[in-house]
Amino acid sequence: MKILPLRLLLTLAFALLVLCGCATSPTTTDGASLRPNQGLLAFHVTSNADAFLGFGDFASTSTFGSRFNENMVGAKGQLRIKAGETYYMVPLDAGDYMFTKFTVHPKFAWLQATNRFKVRANAITYIGHINIKVTDSRFSIQALDHELEMRTYLADTYPAYFKAMDFQKSFAELSLR
Repeated sequence: MKILPLRLLLTLAFALLVLCGCATSPTTTDGASLRPNQGLLAFHVTSNADAFLGFGDFASTSTFGSRFNENMVGAKGQLRIKAGETYYMVPLDAGDYMFTKFTVHPKFAWLQATNRFKVRANAITYIGHINIKVTDSRFSIQALDHELEMRTYLADTYPAYFKAMDFQKSFAELSLR
């Protein structure tokens, strides 16, 4: 009788661990405290479909092991992309990052080692306006430079951050494999 509760407990613990890897990274609110080594990733997305965009630490090569790890454990972070237009302001530790996987259920495309952007501590890193188009058989992702539009949005919506933090561009070419 005691074995069943232990198995149930282990199953629940494993499920929780797996779900933690699937968590989405939140968009922050203006003026919220950042850790000393954090900056903000800023971008605007226009999409015609709901999707997920995973990201992680930059690696110059994509390997079976890295893809297997992301499938089993999850990406370092994952952004939920809603159909329509959305602005994102995501707090991240300073470092080099890449988008790792683009998913429109049940299809996906690996992006590992195809793009790179650098987040600096106490800075807003603008990576562009990401335009996503999904059809029955294809994905299209491109980054466009709408810096003036982003600066205006930040000044209006995130005035405390915009006044207090440096602004930098770090565009990444996005290509589907």
